[in-house]
Amino acid sequence: MLQSRRFPETFAGDPRVLPSVSAPAPVPPTAAPTARRSRAFVCGLLAYAVLLVAAFVTGNMLLDELAVFALFSVLLLPALRRGSALAWAGWLAIAAVLAWLAQRGQGQLALDSLPILINGALCFVFARTLWPGREPLIARIIGILEGPERLAQPGVEAYARRLTGAWACVLGLQACALLVVVACSVPDGAFARFGVHSPLAIPPAWRWYLHLGSYALVLGFLMLEYGYRRWRLRHLPHAPLPVFLARLARRWPALAASLAADMAHTRR
Repeated sequence: MLQSRRFPETFAGDPRVLPSVSAPAPVPPTAAPTARRSRAFVCGLLAYAVLLVAAFVTGNMLLDELAVFALFSVLLLPALRRGSALAWAGWLAIAAVLAWLAQRGQGQLALDSLPILINGALCFVFARTLWPGREPLIARIIGILEGPERLAQPGVEAYARRLTGAWACVLGLQACALLVVVACSVPDGAFARFGVHSPLAIPPAWRWYLHLGSYALVLGFLMLEYGYRRWRLRHLPHAPLPVFLARLARRWPALAASLAADMAHTRR
């Protein structure tokens, strides 16, 4: 038998008094800037993808360099908008290197070097949060996505620190492996392009690892870690992997702002 919900005595005794209805929460003032940053990020990624496809179809190496420049520009955009001197210096340095490669007709080399730079930069981001007095990056992600109460649960904080170190190692080792592939691949590796004798002769088949295998390895590690986490922290509830990834996609501006603030604090 279903039971009817009872109102408090105040409402039950006086039918003229109705329960108050709370107004919807106001939209945070930062919602609009966050949405604009998200749209700019998505537009930048789309521009990178379009330029990459156009370079593949036409064989124009200049489009390769423009694709790389578009990707780095969108990644540095938040810091550039804040007027970060380090971001502007890095952006100008990237532009200078790409211009030098374009002058020498080596646009493909710029595209091949992109996975190395991405893995190396991410390795640095993870590793620097393990320095004394810093919060590990995985712990910061957990705090932003699930709140500080999640970190307070048994075993979560220690696991977050170990996982941050694991990601730093995986990304750093992969950056080194990709560097060897780009430098020593024959007949179009960096050594061969500039007429330098290569100490190794890596067959061209390994080049698939640059633009496909390296990202597949990161995705595979992410999946394996998710399965291990559910077993290692099996005493805690876990959100499904698609839900976690969706949360991460929505909250990336807050995470990027947190990392930028940390870097600004370090430079003081």
